[in-house]
Amino acid sequence: MIRSEEIVHIGKIQRTHGTSGEIQCRMLNTLWEDNDATFILLNVDEIFVPFRVTDWRTKGSEDVLLTLQGVGSGQQAARLIGCEAYMLRTDLPTDADEPLDLGALTGYEVHDITHGKIGTITIVDTSTLNTLVQLDNGALLPLHEDFVLEVDTEEKTLTLRLPDGLIER
Repeated sequence: MIRSEEIVHIGKIQRTHGTSGEIQCRMLNTLWEDNDATFILLNVDEIFVPFRVTDWRTKGSEDVLLTLQGVGSGQQAARLIGCEAYMLRTDLPTDADEPLDLGALTGYEVHDITHGKIGTITIVDTSTLNTLVQLDNGALLPLHEDFVLEVDTEEKTLTLRLPDGLIER
């Protein structure tokens, strides 16, 4: 079984492309293009399912068209629309400066330097240019690089310096 700490979030399946099973994936980073991985993992019903990529090509600056082994029709491809896409960490070069995977922050405790612990991240919303995190207490916080002081992947904590008035106490 593939565990979440063994993978890196790279994108989301947006739509089918044509009728032969090709899918369009909106990429969050360049990890796929920068590596020689032959598998992509899709989160299908909360299970990470590996698919062998038999062909791929870029479409614009953010999208990649993928042909997956075993997905040979538009109907089969349509079942994958909306699935989050990942790749194995072992497919990344060991010397790569891996960008922060925002989706991996789910479950992290959030601390503000003034207010201390303010909650645990339940959702990371990257659907707009302004990334938001939702905490277990319902609070929504902007996740901007200017606010982030430290990301501790071992302790699973995120330390922020949030602007005054953003947190009610």
